[in-house]
Amino acid sequence: MKRKLPVLNSLLILILFSGFVLILSGCERSAEDPVIPSGITDPQELTQRAFQKQEIGAFEEATEILNKALEIDPKFIPAYYRMGAVYQEWDQRKEAIDAYQQALNIDPNHLDARLGLASAYGKSRKNELAILEYKKAAALKPTDPEIHFKIALEYWYLQKLPETAEHYRKVIALNPDHLQAHLNLASVYEHMKQWEKSLQEIALSLQLGKQTGNQQAVAIAENKLLFLKGRMDLTEEEMERRTTPPFN
Repeated sequence: MKRKLPVLNSLLILILFSGFVLILSGCERSAEDPVIPSGITDPQELTQRAFQKQEIGAFEEATEILNKALEIDPKFIPAYYRMGAVYQEWDQRKEAIDAYQQALNIDPNHLDARLGLASAYGKSRKNELAILEYKKAAALKPTDPEIHFKIALEYWYLQKLPETAEHYRKVIALNPDHLQAHLNLASVYEHMKQWEKSLQEIALSLQLGKQTGNQQAVAIAENKLLFLKGRMDLTEEEMERRTTPPFN
């Protein structure tokens, strides 16, 4: 046993030395590949590098680079917008809101920042503020049906049904083949007990689903149709009993 001790000590020394070498090599790589490469003074290039960091989930490094870009140019809107997008993906909603607002303070007509701010408000359950920002975005791009679709969703979360229906109708006016808007509008009309309108939207959904080969949408529409017909055949008393707990 005593003869093996020198061998063990040698192995221990080798392990410790190898670890020390790895630490040194890691330090050398960090020095060679810093978060912010020296010599880059173009905020656009820095913002692009931050986007590359965002794509791989290196959010802290991305914000560090963006802060450097804003040190160089405190009014560089793309950096503020990218900062908002990074923070939003990072689920840091307050910081995302602040960054988007900074961009909009410089350019109130920056559509992407306006949409980003609306989305951040929505995710923060500040639905009224989200609606306000989406409406400003819709004024900037009035022919975009997806903005009205998002407004409809926010109104739905608030259960403001007439307003929800209004904006789904705006989506359909801009894009008559918007299948999801037809399906959602059918549900809104159902909740408003406007049965005929709901049936019309279901019929349109079935037609569009079959035309596009969207079997999932067809199945959803068919289920909605069966459910709606079942509700329409009920008296008010039966409807109340089936839709109010305890269910009978």
